[in-house]
Order: sequence, then C-alpha cells, then structure tokens
Amino acid sequence: MSWKSDLRLSDLAPDAILECTCRRCGLTRTRPARDHQGRHGALRIDAFEARLRCPDRMCRGAVRLALEHQMAVEGFVGGLA
Repeated sequence: MSWKSDLRLSDLAPDAILECTCRRCGLTRTRPARDHQGRHGALRIDAFEARLRCPDRMCRGAVRLALEHQMAVEGFVGGLA
C-alpha cells in the first residue's frame, strides 16, 4: 500500500499541487488538484494516474504523479561525526 492507493483525489486540498511527469519523454507539468476533482474526485490517486497520459500530442506516454509540498522547506540537518 502506498499513499496513492490510500487517498482519493477528493481527499486532497483544492490548493494542493499535483506534479505530472511523463515516463517516456520527461515532460513535467504542475496543476492544482481542484482542476481534476470535479470529474475524477471519486478515483483513487493510483487509478487516476493510470488514466492520465502525457499532454504532449506526439508522446502520449504514461505519467507519474507526485504531490508537491509548498510549505515544507527543510534544510539539511546532518553532519559528520
């Protein structure tokens, strides 16, 4: 089980940003979740990801979805011992 199979698209906040990366050509697009929640809100994230295709008309490859964390900016907190 992953976060994609646990969450539905309607569970995301409307201002959440989904990053869509093509597995074939590498094209990356970002869109707010509210753009997709109307038609596909009942789908789980992994089922929605399986339906999506690359927005490039010449590619149309499968895509990978990621959830951007806008407020989670963290610095490196490690060091040498």
